[in-house]
Amino acid sequence: MASDLPSPPTEGGVYPADRKDSPRWLTWKQADDGRKIPRAPYHNPNNHDQYVSAQDPTIWTNFENAVDWAEKLPHHQLAHVIPNRDDYDTDLVLVDYDNARDPETGEIHPTVHDHLKAADSYADISPSGTGVHILCRGELPDDVKTIADELPAHDAFPEAEIEVYDSARYLSTTGNHISGTPDETRPAQEFIDTLVDEYATVSDAVPDAAVSEPSKSRADLEDLDTTSDMEDIFDAIKQVRPRDIRLDSPVTEERSDGSKSRNPTWANSETGTRLAQLDEGWVYRDGLIGLDALQVVALEEGLITNETDYPKGDTFWDAVDALRHRGAHIPEYEPEDDDKDDEDDDRIPVRNERAMSPSDWTPADPNTRYPTTQPGTRTPATANRSAPEPSPSTPTSSSGGRNTEPSTREEADPLSTDSTETSSETQASKGSTTEDHAAPVDGQPNSDSPPSADEPSTSDEDTSTETQQLEEELDDVTSRLEVLQRALNTANEYIAELQTELKEEREERTQLEEENRDLQHALETDPETKAIIDSLDATTLSDLLDDETLALLLIEVAEEHTDESGKLDLTTLEVDAGPLARLASIIRSR
Repeated sequence: MASDLPSPPTEGGVYPADRKDSPRWLTWKQADDGRKIPRAPYHNPNNHDQYVSAQDPTIWTNFENAVDWAEKLPHHQLAHVIPNRDDYDTDLVLVDYDNARDPETGEIHPTVHDHLKAADSYADISPSGTGVHILCRGELPDDVKTIADELPAHDAFPEAEIEVYDSARYLSTTGNHISGTPDETRPAQEFIDTLVDEYATVSDAVPDAAVSEPSKSRADLEDLDTTSDMEDIFDAIKQVRPRDIRLDSPVTEERSDGSKSRNPTWANSETGTRLAQLDEGWVYRDGLIGLDALQVVALEEGLITNETDYPKGDTFWDAVDALRHRGAHIPEYEPEDDDKDDEDDDRIPVRNERAMSPSDWTPADPNTRYPTTQPGTRTPATANRSAPEPSPSTPTSSSGGRNTEPSTREEADPLSTDSTETSSETQASKGSTTEDHAAPVDGQPNSDSPPSADEPSTSDEDTSTETQQLEEELDDVTSRLEVLQRALNTANEYIAELQTELKEEREERTQLEEENRDLQHALETDPETKAIIDSLDATTLSDLLDDETLALLLIEVAEEHTDESGKLDLTTLEVDAGPLARLASIIRSR
């Protein structure tokens, strides 16, 4: 039975003409676990497969150079960078469809076919053949950072998905152009707005910090011991790298691209390589989920149990404390007293955004689910640490984030749906605490009674302060011990490397000694070998042996021809005949 699904034809070797002039190309190569890792072989000639950051402008190149390297290196393919809009003037937008094409028949999801016509911009087939890329020009709204959702259900494509990015991404380009679409990128803002209306789920107040780079550098944060700005806490978490902390999950593999594999302590991994560690963060390979330092530590500590979760509320602060104990520098949060009751705490972004796309990897943003705290309720040692939980009335959807409420107008074509979904979260009410007072004992005054003039009083506040100081001193000692432990580990690794080099040198020396013994034995016992040596004239012998070998042979056979100081006296060899005299003449001539 013939299928009624659309199957647009394709043509190879056609790349977007307007992008060829852009100097934002590189290559990518698939890793063993299926990840598409960006590479820059022209930038790293001694290690073509070295992992690089696609957002590093120093490794970008032009189209022609990227093509040359992709053609001469096996498994390297072309990639194009969508830079960060905060740093570059760009209007490039990627609409990425996964599991939406049959690579055998070329049939595609009907919605993708409709989108191709609506976008009227360059489109190609993904490297796997099961996806489609539309590359167009425009932008997402300020409150939508990405789109990730399911396409309408279809029997032929039950797992079809759509993702939309307009900043800080890179895409694999195959040049397998979908015929009938333009051979260049074109403006498609109306199409992008339609996708936002139909698929995006955003909050009314997504903080910029949830998607921006840290506002403070590592050096700035190192100088902060305490802060009243929660953004400093989030920035410090973003800045933590694998090399900064100690993990319990053991390293089971070190790859040539510099990445490592770890066996996660919180999961059963048959291969022991489920947790990938890169320069900038971690990827949980079962689902290709990007993790930051706070998530990894929270998982190891049992504070969260799912890789797609992010610590919040009390769990967030417990995870921060654990991260500090692992070696990370996170300032203590001490909110200011001013305007505590009036400060707005609407900081939780509710975005329909998958943790990670397998086509690009960056660490999951700590602020994807902002761990919020009522202003003024936390002190470093005795805080009632809390954060708002989602209200029971918060709308949920089983359709991957799209609004399932019935529309009040007649249903139009799939690209004109104006359904949107908003989310809200309520703040947690501040709890009140009461103090229990002890009754008088042995005639002593009750704790509510004022102390006498000559009798000092120790208040609960003083005790709390002392406890806090002791905790801070303990944390400091623990941090110093962890730094020393990391230094010791580094030293042990260096020692192991030296021992390996020494072992290799000893093996080489042993092999040379065996070869020399074989040669000496042949010279002494094999008449044929001795005859060959005797027949060699000085010129031929000089061509066959280098200076060092000649000198060693001469010393070996002429030990008796030394003066009182132990130096070789060549004049005593004049009366000798045969190879020894020729060796002496060769050495004199050099």
